[in-house]
Amino acid sequence: MALLEVEHLRKVYTARLGGVGVEALKDVSFSVEAGEFVAIMGESGSGKTTLLNILAALDTPTAGDVLLNGQPMGRLKERDLTAFRRENLGFVFQDFNLLDAFTVRDNIFLPLVLSGMAYEQMEARLQPLVKALGIEKLVNKFPYELSGGQKQRTAVARAIITRPAILLADEPTGALDSKASGSLLEVFGELNRQGQTILMVTHSVNAASHAQRTLFLRDGMIYHQLYRGDKTREQMFSDISATLTVMTRGGGDR
Repeated sequence: MALLEVEHLRKVYTARLGGVGVEALKDVSFSVEAGEFVAIMGESGSGKTTLLNILAALDTPTAGDVLLNGQPMGRLKERDLTAFRRENLGFVFQDFNLLDAFTVRDNIFLPLVLSGMAYEQMEARLQPLVKALGIEKLVNKFPYELSGGQKQRTAVARAIITRPAILLADEPTGALDSKASGSLLEVFGELNRQGQTILMVTHSVNAASHAQRTLFLRDGMIYHQLYRGDKTREQMFSDISATLTVMTRGGGDR
């Protein structure tokens, strides 16, 4: 059974005063196996953000289901949803979402504090994680003292310290320079090799070329998907670029 199953998702945002609603997602179905690294691409307005918000249980679909480990997320009661999200999902955002009044250590600890974990257990998880991410010397600093790349590594540490079933990343390289972007993508690659399932929404062809599979959204539907297989990253980069070119020129379904 797939780790994540998306079944016939549809999302319509109702307009005010009886206006015509906006159909952000029309009929989206796909699955993600445990240990996969999947990128989602598409032009602005294609439905990427809506899809990610539904997968993160931050929004509800008009129709369809999302199942994580076989459990329909849409059927969870509100009081159970926060705990389910915290225990099963990790989040990395373009703008980091770090708390400036907290040190790096406390930012990373935050989801564990909310789950009631003992300090000794949190510290035991922290040390190997920050060492692997190269931020072990920064744990007592505050976010305003960090570079963009260091902030994003802190955000990654916070996302995966809970050992989530799936890591959801929303434009994680969008606010980074090319060097920091490359470094972060190497981190994602290593996490994936260690078994972490990753689903990343991105506009970056370079970022998507690091994934094992790329899904393309157009007009609220899956337009096409590419598997990396035995391709080099350079070949995947070229194939993704070619697909995006066809999409932007209005090519038909593939």
